[in-house]
Amino acid sequence: MLTALRAPLFIALGLAALWLFQTLPLYYRFARLTTVGMQPFILLTCVAAVICVKRPVAAVVLATIAAGCGTVYARAYHVSEPTFLSPLTPAETVAFLIIIMWVVYDSEPGAAAFEVALLCISATFALVYRDAVNLYSSELRLNFALCVAVVGVAVMVAIYFRARAGMRRRELTAAITDAQRAERVELARELHDVVAHHVTGMVVQAQAAMVVSDNDPMAAHRLLPGIVNSGTDALAAMRRLVGTLRESEPLYTATTDLHADVRAAVDRAQQAGIPARLLMQLPDSVPQEVGRTVLRLVQESLTNVHKHANDPTDVSVELTSTPETLRLRVKDDGKGGRVVPIGGSGGYGLVGMRERVELLGGLFSAGEVGGGWQVLAELPWGGIEA
Repeated sequence: MLTALRAPLFIALGLAALWLFQTLPLYYRFARLTTVGMQPFILLTCVAAVICVKRPVAAVVLATIAAGCGTVYARAYHVSEPTFLSPLTPAETVAFLIIIMWVVYDSEPGAAAFEVALLCISATFALVYRDAVNLYSSELRLNFALCVAVVGVAVMVAIYFRARAGMRRRELTAAITDAQRAERVELARELHDVVAHHVTGMVVQAQAAMVVSDNDPMAAHRLLPGIVNSGTDALAAMRRLVGTLRESEPLYTATTDLHADVRAAVDRAQQAGIPARLLMQLPDSVPQEVGRTVLRLVQESLTNVHKHANDPTDVSVELTSTPETLRLRVKDDGKGGRVVPIGGSGGYGLVGMRERVELLGGLFSAGEVGGGWQVLAELPWGGIEA
């Protein structure tokens, strides 16, 4: 099936060519006024096929009325138009088939059945009334059987494409769900490491307090604020812990030094031929869960530039902060359009990045800007010490 944006144009061009092919020979031989008067009804049916992609109900109503009025006009003025696989003209027949296929493909089963029934009634009315034929003749029965067969084939083809589209949607939904789950599990495992770090510090300070409490109670009291702070940090990270832990190896390596990790990621991108430059204005300490997410965003964004950017000459990686948020911006100056790598992309990097940012309560956006591509993320961190 053609996409919703291109289908109307292709349908209009095809039906216009078909209408000219069936009409010009008539005017070449003779130009009767009644024949000219029949053309608006045919053109209205073609217009219905053009708009069916975006307005299927209006298209069905318009085609039904136009074909019915055309049938009455043809019978009243004895207009004889060429027919093809139906009592309708070739352009009308193709327009009807397009509408039938689209409503079966796109509409709910009940609505599709009703709309197809209206079109079939209009075509049957044309079969019986447009030409003076004997209702009990074998010719009429043969034509009716031919119409039923043509409509049946169109419906079956539309059902096939509908089933294929449904299968693709289910596969895409499952793939996106898997990507989101993978990112959640990866983030959960990393946050688990962060929480374990804080809890370990609490245990060490509590053990020290127990050792000195008998001899120096005030020394034990001085250790309590550190335990409270570590517990607060652990709880803050624990609130972001979701899912279950994955037993596989991590997808990338990270240390506790965000500055060094980001510089290393940019250096690797430069070695791969990406004209990347880094602007980083961050405090010395960044919460580990935020730092790991930032590193993941930088790595995934640079990977996407390498795969999809169209001949970029400059790729900027900017990391800045405010007292409440950490802001990441990765932008390339590609020439417009995204390059599809050999074998396809096969990944859901943007889905994973958005999932990571939203799990930390941040904002994420990605899209074309000035011909290039920009990834923008804001992560709340509130100046908490790592």
